[in-house]
Amino acid sequence: MIKPCSLRPGDRVALIAPSSPVTKEKMEISLESIRFIGLDPIPFPSCFMKDGYLSGTDKARAKDVNNAFTDRDIKGIFCIRGGYGATRILPLLDYINIARNPKFFAGYSDITALHTVFNKFCGFITYHAPMPSRGYKDLDDFSLSSLYEAVFHGFRTGEIQNPPGETLETLCPGSAQGQIIGGNLSVLAAALGSPYEVDTKDKILFLEDVEELPYRIDRNLTALRLAGKLGEAAAIILGTFSDIPGGDLDQDNTLPLNRIFEQIVYPIGIPSVYNFRSGHTYPQITIPMGMTINLNATAGTVTFI
Repeated sequence: MIKPCSLRPGDRVALIAPSSPVTKEKMEISLESIRFIGLDPIPFPSCFMKDGYLSGTDKARAKDVNNAFTDRDIKGIFCIRGGYGATRILPLLDYINIARNPKFFAGYSDITALHTVFNKFCGFITYHAPMPSRGYKDLDDFSLSSLYEAVFHGFRTGEIQNPPGETLETLCPGSAQGQIIGGNLSVLAAALGSPYEVDTKDKILFLEDVEELPYRIDRNLTALRLAGKLGEAAAIILGTFSDIPGGDLDQDNTLPLNRIFEQIVYPIGIPSVYNFRSGHTYPQITIPMGMTINLNATAGTVTFI
C-alpha cells in the first residue's frame, strides 16, 4: 500500500464536496480550518453547488474528485463534509489516473465509499479524519494532535492510544495483523454486492456509525456477516456508535449495542474490540486507512507498523 507524501506548511490543498452541500457559513469555517493548520485551501466548484441533498450533479462531483488528483499544484485533498452521495459517483471516477497521482486524502462518514475504492483499486493510504466544516480551531487537543500527525507526518509507527479515560474493551481475545480498512457501517453495507464493496480478506475491519437505531445497526452488521465480510476479516475494531436514538424506544423491544456486538460479532471468533475512539464524536483518532496495524484484543492495544 502506497503512503502518499505528507503535507508541508503552505501547501495548496483542494476542498471538495463529493456528498452533501455546505452552507456559506460552513464554507467559511472550512476555509478557516485549513488556514488554521497552515495550509492553503483551494475550494473546487462542488463546494458551491447544490442539487437537493447533493452538492451538485454526480458528474460535477466526480469531476472535482478526478481533477483534484490530477492537478499538479494540489498536494492534498480534504472532503469538506459527508452526508450522502459519494457512492453515486464511484462509477464515474478515473481510477487509473487517481492511482498514478496518490495524494493525502481526508474525510469520514459518507466518505467511507471513497476510502474503500482508493484503498482497493488505487492502492494508497487515505485518512479517516475530521473534516474542515467541523472547525479545526475548535477541536480538542487530542483530536487536533492526531490530525496534525496524519497531515504533516503521515503517522509514525507505534502504539495508538485512546483519549485519557477511554478504555479499549475486549470483545473477543486474540491478536492479528493486517491493513485497517472500513469506516461507516451504513455506507459499507449499502455497497454490498457491487464492484465497490469492501474487501475484508485478511484485513482489520474498522466500523463506526451515527444516529442509527439499534435494529439498523443489527441489520447492517448482519448484512456484512451474511456476505462473509466479518468472517473473512483478520480482526474487527468497533469505533464509536454515537447519537443513537432511543429515548422514545420501548426498552423491552430493543437491544443495547453491547448485546448486538456479542450476538453478531463475538461468534465470528476473531480478535475484536470496541470503544476505539474514532467516528462522529470527539475526541477522535485519525486513522490511516490501508496502513498495516497490529491489534492485540486481549491487551487492548492497537499498534501501527
